[in-house]
This record gives sequence, structure tokens and C-alpha cells, in this order.
Amino acid sequence: MHCPPRIPRLFLATALAVAATGANAEPALQAAKPKRVVKPVPVPSSQHSAPAKSAKSAKAGEAVRDREIPFSVADTVALALRNNRTIRSASIDRIAQKFDLRVVEDRFTPQFGVSGGAIRQRIAGIDTSSYTVTPGVTTLLPTGAIVSFSWADQASDTLGVRSRRSAGLLSVSQPLLRGAGSDVTLAPMRSARLGERINQLRLKATVSETIGQVIFAYRELLRAQEELRIAQASVGRAETLIDINRALIAAGRMAEVDIVQTEADLENQRIRVLEASRSLDNSRIQLLNLLALDLATPAVARESITPARVTTNLPDLMRIALAQRPDYLGQLNAVEQSKLGIVVAQNERLWDLSVFGTGSLGRTSITGPLATSAGITDVTVGLVFNAPLNDLRREQPYIQATTGLQNAEVQLETIRQGVEVQIRNSATDIDIRWRQLEVARRARELAARAVEIEKEKLKVGRSANYQVRALENDLRSAENQQLGAAIGYLNALTLLDVQLGTTLDTWHIALRD
Repeated sequence: MHCPPRIPRLFLATALAVAATGANAEPALQAAKPKRVVKPVPVPSSQHSAPAKSAKSAKAGEAVRDREIPFSVADTVALALRNNRTIRSASIDRIAQKFDLRVVEDRFTPQFGVSGGAIRQRIAGIDTSSYTVTPGVTTLLPTGAIVSFSWADQASDTLGVRSRRSAGLLSVSQPLLRGAGSDVTLAPMRSARLGERINQLRLKATVSETIGQVIFAYRELLRAQEELRIAQASVGRAETLIDINRALIAAGRMAEVDIVQTEADLENQRIRVLEASRSLDNSRIQLLNLLALDLATPAVARESITPARVTTNLPDLMRIALAQRPDYLGQLNAVEQSKLGIVVAQNERLWDLSVFGTGSLGRTSITGPLATSAGITDVTVGLVFNAPLNDLRREQPYIQATTGLQNAEVQLETIRQGVEVQIRNSATDIDIRWRQLEVARRARELAARAVEIEKEKLKVGRSANYQVRALENDLRSAENQQLGAAIGYLNALTLLDVQLGTTLDTWHIALRD
């Protein structure tokens, strides 16, 4: 990494200035200014100047730390899976969705039922009692045939004459054109299974996106904590600078009015601490809200912000995305659903032509003065058809299904290209952010070194307050820049994980659906 040309010269000059304060440099300084010898001014330690205040602050800090509840990013993900309202709502929706699939898959299961009734009536002074009980079963076959069997038991009593009819009825109806064949009959069930797969992918997408949101919120809390730490460190450096100023004033090497701007800068740094504290509280509340936890929970992020570099290979990323992305896989299933819709719509254009047959077997009997008994053996077979000649409504489903398939394929192409755009942008963003992070680290190190050198120069009277304050501001900006670069790089990796559809695999999450 190359530095601007003026930075080495700055460090060379400051290093020479610090070296000049040693014993070997003293004769040269005396030769330049024979009436004044510049020596370092001792700076009182803040711990020795205010021991009671430091002890009190330490105890207060320990009490605050005792109340803190540390959260790692893995803890946050686990809490989100258990408590997040969006994930819970999506899981509740799956109950109805799975039952819808069960209903469709049950269409070939024999359906049992019982019907009947009892009647008591009086007409023209004549009392009549009757009842009917008809248990039966109906089933749909994969060929499209409907088979039903029922047993009707009927009895009546009028003026002491009792009649009863008990017979079984078997009927079969097999379509030959419209509604015939396993492709048409099984299409609703296959479409429902594809819809179930789409619903599962939607749940996966919801969980992945929610986990991504929670991780981003966690990182915002981490950023706010670090910004508060940086602001507090700036206050500490400003206090140290004031101590140096006071020592210089006491030694008679600085005018007392020169400390005013330093004190004003200290107050500005304390204002930044308050602003950082407010941002920290807001970030904590946002995270706790996503986790559905008590908003008063003293959550503290405990995670490293020193990321490792991740190399990106675009062909591999695209291969993973097309195999894992819920939206792309869901659209593939939607295309297959549209193809099934065309099969059904083509069949709907055919004429109705069916063969049927019925058979009854049983007995009727009458008791009383005219007692009789007879068996029942009835068989009926036939052919029925319906051939509309100019009904355009029969063409409408096919046109709709065809255009629906074309739109689904266009949408699939759109999603695929959108995936490629996202992956390309994310891969480029990750590489650039890593370079920014490296530059930001080096810039912070140089800024910190420059502050230390300038403070040493101030102690020996070879610098001024405004120069130290300017470098302090540069250091604070460099620290915030490094923090932003680190958080941005981590967030870019999390975003790529979501875009690849591998969030659940990354966090070893298995959805129990």
C-alpha cells in the first residue's frame, strides 16, 4: 500500500523533532537559541490528580457491566428463530397451507357417508310413518372414472300396511374425452404439490430475509457501541490534552487563554458522547423489537469487528444462487404449474363423452292383507355426450393458460437476470469494501501515530494546540471510517449470503416443517 508523498516527510520531521529533545540534541538547540533550553514538561497523571473520582467511576462501570446481557450474533439468530413475529406468522400460515395440500391429495380416497331421514305425517286422518337410511361410498379413479356404491333401506307404515325396500346400487361413469386420463385427473394434485413446494420456499425466503434483517440490526448495535467507545476515547484524549496545557501554563510556556479552545473542544467531545449514547439506545431498541424481547433488556453486542477476507468467484456464486435461491426455484415450480394448467385447459376444449352403467340388487316386501315379496335385479348401461359447437367460453381457459405460461417464463428470465445482477454487484462490492477496510486500517494507524508525535512535540513547545486538535479530529474520523468499513464489509457478506439463498445453511438451520 502506497502512502501520499507528504506523509513520510511529516513523520520524518516529527521524528526528528522528538529526537531533538534528547541529550545528544541539546547542544544544537542551545546553539540555535542560547537564552532558552527547551525541555519536556512533566504531565500529571489523571489517576493521581483525582483518585476518588477514578475509583467512583470504576465502581459505576463495574455495576453497569454486571447488569449487561451479552449477545453474540449466533445468540441473536437463535432468538429470532424463536421469537420473531414475522417468522412466527409465516409458520402459522404453513398450518393452513399444509392442510390445503392434504385436502387435494385426498381426492382419490374413498368418501364414505350416510344419508337418511324419518317422517311422521297425518293426511286426511291417515297416519303414515316412514324412514330412509342410505350408507354409501364414492371414489374417483386416476382414469377419471367415478365409482359409487350405496345401500338404500326404506320402510313405511300406512294403516297397518308395512312396505320395505332394501337394495344396493352400484354405478360407474367413465369419461372418454373431456376429463379422461391420468394426466388430467392427477394434474390438480401435482399442481398442489408444486404449490406446497413454493410455500416451503417462501417460508425459507422469509426466514432468511428476517435473519438478515436481525443481523443488520445487530451490527448497527455493534456500530453504535463502537462509536460510543470512540467518542469516549476522544474525550479521554481531550482531557489528556488539557492536562498537558495546564502543565505548560504552570511552567509559564503557554498563555492561560490558550486553554479555552481546548476546553471548548472537550465539551464538544462530550456532546458527541451523548449523541452516541442516544444512537446506541435506538439501535438496541430496534434489535430488541425484531427479537420480540423486553425493550428494557440491557443487551450488549459481543462480536469481533475484525473480519477475515472472503474470496469471491462469480461462476461458483451463480451456480450456488441458481440452486439455492427461493425466488428462482419458486418460479421454476410456477412454470411447471402453468404447464399443468395448459394440459387441463386443452382437455376442457374436448366434447363430453362418457359411458356409464348402474346395477341394483335387493328385495321389496309388503306385509298385511296383500303381502308380497319380490327380488330386485336391475342393470343399466349407456352412452352420453354433449358437443357444443360455437361456445367460445370453452376456449377461454386455454388462452388464459397459454398466456399464463408465457408470462411465467418471462418472469423466470427476469428473476434469473436479476439474480445475476445482484450477485455481480455484491461480489464487486465485497472486493472493494475489503480494500477500503485495509486502507482505513492503515489510515487509522497513521492518524494515531501522528497524534502521539504531535503531543510529544507540544510537550517540548514545538507544536500548538490547534495542530493537536486537528490531528485528534483526523484520528476520530479515521476510527469511524475504519469502523464503517468493517461493518460495511460484514454486512456485504451477510447480504451476499441472503442473495445466494444460503443463509440457513450458513447458520445450520433446518426448518422443521
